[in-house]
Amino acid sequence: MLLADEPTGNLDSLMARQVMDLLEQINGMGATIVMVTHDPELARRAHRNVQVIDGQITDYKPYEAHSASVTVLHPQAADATYG
Repeated sequence: MLLADEPTGNLDSLMARQVMDLLEQINGMGATIVMVTHDPELARRAHRNVQVIDGQITDYKPYEAHSASVTVLHPQAADATYG
């Protein structure tokens, strides 16, 4: 499992895409990745999204500027486990 807290936060858009591509490659090799992001474009690349709003964990909802998304990239074989 890899935990990533805003891994693209201070990067330009090209480098951010490259980091996400690398994270997706690592995920493709079987690692579960939990990533925190405020970027809706990055969150859309994940298999699952969970939002934290006012300290409460909720299911995925459309991106809201005041909330952070906890993004989970899990191996394809585990998809059935997460529903």
